[in-house]
Amino acid sequence: MHKQRLRWPIVAVVAVGLLGGCSSGAEQSTNGDSRAVAPQSPQERNGSGSSSETGTTSSPAIGPREVIRTAELDIEVNEVEPAGAEVRRRSEAVGGHLEQESTRRAGTTMTIRVPAAKLDQVLGELSGLGRVTSRSQQTQDVTDQLVDTRSRIDSQRASVQRLRTLMERAATVDEIVSIESELTSRESELDSLERRAAGLTGQVEMATITVRLERPGAVTDEDTGFLAGLFGGWRTLSSVGAFLLTAFGAVLPFAVVLAIPGAAAWLLLRRRRALRSGSL
Repeated sequence: MHKQRLRWPIVAVVAVGLLGGCSSGAEQSTNGDSRAVAPQSPQERNGSGSSSETGTTSSPAIGPREVIRTAELDIEVNEVEPAGAEVRRRSEAVGGHLEQESTRRAGTTMTIRVPAAKLDQVLGELSGLGRVTSRSQQTQDVTDQLVDTRSRIDSQRASVQRLRTLMERAATVDEIVSIESELTSRESELDSLERRAAGLTGQVEMATITVRLERPGAVTDEDTGFLAGLFGGWRTLSSVGAFLLTAFGAVLPFAVVLAIPGAAAWLLLRRRRALRSGSL
């Protein structure tokens, strides 16, 4: 009786232990399965995370185009000299300068250089100096030329540096002379490429404006009147005289060559006539 009383508590304890072990094993199995079948994130599926997505969608940046801008402006003004001084002043005010000026009786032609970003501003200011009779703008895209020239400059610099390294390692006079000759040639080509790149860059950065300032009716005044007729007649006479002298110079060599046999024939004919007169 006493043994039966002890048996049931023991069985209960063993049963509780077995039930706890089974539930723990079930939890471990469930956790392990959840880790095994957990879905992968988009970064894990790509294999390289967000950097892979960035590398796929990004594209190389395109730089601004390199453009040479030029403009021409014809203006009628009452006073040419003050207007010319104003053109110089306004070009210098924006960081430009006067490049060339040609003065004549009818007016003056000025070539100025201004920063390309200020071209439209300067054209607008100069248009207010008088009556605009003509205005035009031109552009030239030199992006490809500059890219090619700069690439060639980089290659040429690397070539020059390699030759200088070889020069330091040269052991004989023949090697030094050969390398030095080639180095001089490549340095000359490099200088030429650098000057070309600098010239194109300067034209891109500084726009060119040709300004022609003329007085109203200046062309009519110069093409009519006594002096205009006198100068026109003198120019015509000079042209005719130059034509005649040119023609005479072209004919003279043939005349000299033909004069010798002609003179001989004339002397022979004269002698025959003299002989005939003496026989009679």
